[in-house]
Amino acid sequence: MKLREIFRFELGYQLRRFQTWFFFAAMGVISFIAVEPNFLAAAEQGDYLLNSPYVVTASMLIGSVFWLLGAAAVAGEAAARDVSTGMHPLIYTAPVRKADYLGGRFLAALVLNALILLAVPVGTLLGTYAWGAEAELLGPFRPAAYLTAYGFIALPSAFVVTAIQFSFAALSRRTAASYLGGPLLLLTAFVGTLLLKGEAGQLLDPVGVVSIVDHLDRWTPMEKNTRLMGLEGWLLASRLLWLGISLGALAFTYFRFRFAHPTPSVWWRRAKRDPAVASDTTVSVPPVRRSFGLATHARQSIAIGWKSFEAIAKSWSGLLLLALVALLAFLSAAESLMQNGVSLLPRTDYILHALAYPEIPPAYVIIPLLIVFWSGELIWREREAGLSALVDVAPVPEWVLFLGKFLGLGFVLAVCMALRMAAGMLAQVGAGYYEFEVGRYLQILFGLQLADYLLLALLALVLHVVINQKHIGNLVTFIAFVLVTIAANSGTGHKLLVYGAAPGWSYTDMRGFGPSLGPWLWFKLYWAAWALLLAGVARLLWVRGREEGLRGRWQAARQRFTRPTAWIAAAVAGLILSLGGFIFYNTNVLNTYEPATGRMEQRAEYARRYGQYKGIPQPRLTGANLHVEIYPERQAVDISGTYHLVNDSGVPIESVHLATAINVETGGVAFDRPATLVLADEDFGHRIYTLQEPLQPGASLQIGFDVHVAPRGFRHDELLPVDAAVASNGTYFTNRDWLPAIGFGPETGADRIAFEAVVGTAADQIAVAPGALRQTWTEGGRRYFQYATDAPIGNEYAFFSADYAVHEERWNDVAIQIFHHPGHTTNLDQMASGVRASLSHYTQQFGPYPHSYIRLVERPGHGLGMHAGATAIDYQEGFSLLNPEDGPQSIDLPFYLP
Repeated sequence: MKLREIFRFELGYQLRRFQTWFFFAAMGVISFIAVEPNFLAAAEQGDYLLNSPYVVTASMLIGSVFWLLGAAAVAGEAAARDVSTGMHPLIYTAPVRKADYLGGRFLAALVLNALILLAVPVGTLLGTYAWGAEAELLGPFRPAAYLTAYGFIALPSAFVVTAIQFSFAALSRRTAASYLGGPLLLLTAFVGTLLLKGEAGQLLDPVGVVSIVDHLDRWTPMEKNTRLMGLEGWLLASRLLWLGISLGALAFTYFRFRFAHPTPSVWWRRAKRDPAVASDTTVSVPPVRRSFGLATHARQSIAIGWKSFEAIAKSWSGLLLLALVALLAFLSAAESLMQNGVSLLPRTDYILHALAYPEIPPAYVIIPLLIVFWSGELIWREREAGLSALVDVAPVPEWVLFLGKFLGLGFVLAVCMALRMAAGMLAQVGAGYYEFEVGRYLQILFGLQLADYLLLALLALVLHVVINQKHIGNLVTFIAFVLVTIAANSGTGHKLLVYGAAPGWSYTDMRGFGPSLGPWLWFKLYWAAWALLLAGVARLLWVRGREEGLRGRWQAARQRFTRPTAWIAAAVAGLILSLGGFIFYNTNVLNTYEPATGRMEQRAEYARRYGQYKGIPQPRLTGANLHVEIYPERQAVDISGTYHLVNDSGVPIESVHLATAINVETGGVAFDRPATLVLADEDFGHRIYTLQEPLQPGASLQIGFDVHVAPRGFRHDELLPVDAAVASNGTYFTNRDWLPAIGFGPETGADRIAFEAVVGTAADQIAVAPGALRQTWTEGGRRYFQYATDAPIGNEYAFFSADYAVHEERWNDVAIQIFHHPGHTTNLDQMASGVRASLSHYTQQFGPYPHSYIRLVERPGHGLGMHAGATAIDYQEGFSLLNPEDGPQSIDLPFYLP
């Protein structure tokens, strides 16, 4: 009877709380929003129906992961609320059995979490029909798909997670301890899979994240539209195992729990003894001149920051979480050093890339989750300890209190970066590599990444101050992180409107940061100014005293908004407007802002406007003669060229369609016969020229053109080839990027062409283009290379320019040339041997090789594959890291891939 009453009370209490329904609504909104970026594009490509069982199951899994990281408030509140509110002396002396007390609280938390998880299928159902998907993308509505996904994914996860988090909070008597359960369970899933390779590793997956993803990946396209989620094989075994572990955790909690006053149990606190002070000792206190100037406030901020840091770093939960940061960083670095069964050379730039973009998902979210958790702990530390009355009357300004908390969290984040740095170096040592680039570690981890985390930390602190409800603050902060991440990665909004967003930076050994660092810095300065303004809001709304209502806080904020505060706010607002205006001028005035969804709409609109010309006869490109001037120091390229065209369609051609690149300046188009420009659509890059006399079958013509490529400021999207192609070292672009093409856009091209080019570049670089190198010379402080093909090539070719070293060998009469970064020499012999073996085999199977040369050219990037173009095979820097071991089971990819 008492079990039922405790269950009813706890369930009713939490159902009446705003945070419960806020969590439910948040899960629904996240599931609703996640449908479009995760599934709509694939559904449009015909991979599956948008409301297929596959989409429903995957959405349930995604929603369960987000719920897992925010569900601690429910279980922790049910298990430790009496202690946190100081009601435990009354509750623990009441005539209630331990089984009734713990059982009623746990069952209420389980029902609440199951209810909250219902929001995921509801949001998914609404999302599949709310994004304007065409009718052919939707199949019949199948309630069984939602029921099986909820029953086989959500409910088992709800039981396991609630049991673990409830046990943590009940045994520690602290609500905060339940927040450890989610990250630990998620970490267990991925670490277990790494330690136990194959399906056996899925047994250690407590919530099915890895095992269900592996299960879904095996579904065929037909099964994705028809197959329902089921429990079978290793997935069933994993569910049964963790249900047993959860029951064991609950049993352990039952036997260990005592209706007793909680006492500190940290060993170093027990071991610490304060020295006894004799009662008759006279203490002499010297007179101190009190000063409350800026220097004093600075010392106060540092002192508060250090104490806040110690409160996190010296706690058992803080030490455990910092250990998780180091472990995940090491696993991310170590896991990235093995690709396709081949080990990689652990060069520092690649290790840093693995740390910045880890292949283990928990490594990506662990620090943001800790920011969410620790920010709430720091803001509520004094109030939960009952010391807020003393702190509130201390002669310390509100901005010092807030700055001190921020500094403390910043110190912890700096330790996280130091742990990542140590983990990266340890991974290098484990692979026998000792060429550490400490400066590069400091630059990227303590410069670029720490800046991102500090912006998130300040937002988290501000949200906690403004909301003034710990659990709701944790939930809102977590949701804000999720929404910001989705918006920034999907490109659905302008980065001026997404907190902390910026064009991505990239670093490679060959290119360095290239042009990516400048735009990133401008955006971060803009958001740092916003962070200052948000910090001012937190200072105005800082809770001081017992008046925590909205009216009292508003009155306090009005009193704190003094004339100096107004001037500072105006200055910061001016800084925001200045930086924002400068960024907007670059991204939207000098360049065209185009959201991710706009690109698909632009392609569709191009097809609607000019699809009528699809398949019309056009002259065929048979030759190209180009003069290319590359200016690496200012990221510019000038191209002048001539196309040779032949009408082999069998009918007269009256007009020529020219598809031009929309991100560059194409001008000076001239025909060798009278022609009139009748349409010039620069927005879509389509021009139509009418010939005064039709081009007869078998006749030919020439078209001359000029192309100018130069960055105008910087763009909103860092992935556009105009900004990424030309760098001080490592220029790479193709003819498809910038050169005009003949015909309707999707059909442009040619069979095989004759090619000749003169390429100019900086004096210390080598330019590479298709064809045999006829001559090279220096003129005007620049270096020139003339290339010409000795046989027709495909109409897909590339240009390269960098400070290359050249490795040369021969096979019969064919010159083998490898243009590589000077420091990347590990695999040159294997690559050349692979080329010789390939030439020998293919000439026997398909006939003589038509060219007198073959080139392998390295270009910037962390990719590991190769791409074959006209007479050249280009590879990214990652390929140079391949370090196959000797042995019968090893795969020598540097030999086999070329």
